[in-house]
Amino acid sequence: MSEDRIRLLLSKYIHRQCNPQEEAELFSFLRELSDEQKDDLLANIWNDFESKQELPEEEAEQILDAILTRRRRFPLKYISIAASVLIVLSTGAYFLLHSNRQLSADHNKIALTDIRPGENKAELSMGNGKRILLGTGLQKITVPNTDLVIQENANGSLTYNKSTITDTEPITYDTLRTPRGGVYQLNLGDGTKIWLNTASAIRFPEKFGHRNRDVELLYGEAYFEVQHRTDAPFTVKTTAGVIRDLGTHFNVNTGTGDGQVAATLLEGAIQIETNKNIKRIKPGQQALFNGGKLSVHEVDAEEMIAWKDGYFMFDETMESAMQKISLWYDVKVEYQDAGIKGIPVLATITRSSNISNVLSILEMTKKVRFNIDGRTVKVFYFNQNTAK
Repeated sequence: MSEDRIRLLLSKYIHRQCNPQEEAELFSFLRELSDEQKDDLLANIWNDFESKQELPEEEAEQILDAILTRRRRFPLKYISIAASVLIVLSTGAYFLLHSNRQLSADHNKIALTDIRPGENKAELSMGNGKRILLGTGLQKITVPNTDLVIQENANGSLTYNKSTITDTEPITYDTLRTPRGGVYQLNLGDGTKIWLNTASAIRFPEKFGHRNRDVELLYGEAYFEVQHRTDAPFTVKTTAGVIRDLGTHFNVNTGTGDGQVAATLLEGAIQIETNKNIKRIKPGQQALFNGGKLSVHEVDAEEMIAWKDGYFMFDETMESAMQKISLWYDVKVEYQDAGIKGIPVLATITRSSNISNVLSILEMTKKVRFNIDGRTVKVFYFNQNTAK
C-alpha cells in the first residue's frame, strides 16, 4: 500500500469518513506491519495532527502512558482537531497494531461470546392502526383512499411522498419507534430528514398542513435536517418544551438521565420555548431545559451527533459510556464495584464493530476489564480477578 493511500485512509478514519471496505483495508494493512513500522506509524499519526497548542508535560505524559505500552516520548504538542479524536485514534490504532500479541485470555473470552452491533430496524405504527416492521428494505406502503405513498429504501430509510392536507382533511399521525440496537432514517414529505437513534420514538403527521409542521419526539434521541419554510415553521415538541426551527440542523436528546432535554445546534438557528423561557441558540451551543429551567453552553457539536455518523465518541464516565454501549448492542451491564462507574472514558470507536472490539479498545486504558456472559457485560477493575 502506498504512503499516500495510508495517509488518506488514516485521515478518513480520524474524521469518521471511512466506509466499511476502507476500514477493513486499513486494519488489514496495520496488522501486516513490522514492529519498527508500527512504532513509526504511530509517531507519524501524532505528529501529523499536532497544533500550536501545548499541553503541560506531566499531563501529556499521563495521556501517552495510557496509550503506549513502551512509554516512548512523542512531541508534546496537541492536536488541531478535537483532542479526544486523536487520543482515541491513537488508542484504537495502537490496539489494532498490537492486537495479535496483546490479546489476553480475557480478550479471547470476549471474542468467543461476541455480539453483533445494532442495525437499521424500526416499527411504524400508522394512524389507521396498521403496524409495519422495517429493516428489510424495498417495500412500498400505500394507504387506501389517499394519495399517500410510503417507500422503504434499501439504505434503511423511510420516505413519505410530497403532499399536504387540505383545509378540510383531518391530520393523521404515524409513530416510528426504534428498539434497542436499532436506528432508522425518516424522510418526511416536506423534504425534512430525521435520523432516529436506538430506543427512540417520534410521532409525526403523514401529511403536513399549509401553515405549520409539528412533530413530537416521544423519547430517545433524533437528529434533524429541516427543510426550512418561513410560511410554515417546523417545531419539535418534547415533554420539556418546544424546539422551533429557524433554518437548521440540530440534535435533540431526551435521554439525559436527569429529566432534562438537550438540544444541540450544528447549523442555522433554533429557538427553545419552555413554559417560562424563550431562548435562541447559535451553532456549537447546547440548550438544556426541563420546563422550569433553561441553560445554554458551548459544546463540541460533532461529538453530540457521532452516533448518526456511526461512532461512539466518549468523553464521560464509564457508566455513561456503558449505557450507550448497552443500548446499541442490547446488553445488560453489571459492575463488580460501584466505583468503576465514575472512571473517566475518552474514546472514539466505530459503532459498526462487534462488541468485542469496542470493549477491547476500552481495556487499553488499563482501568477496566470485561467479561461477556450471554447478553450481560460484566465490568471489573483492570487488576481485579474476572473469574467471578
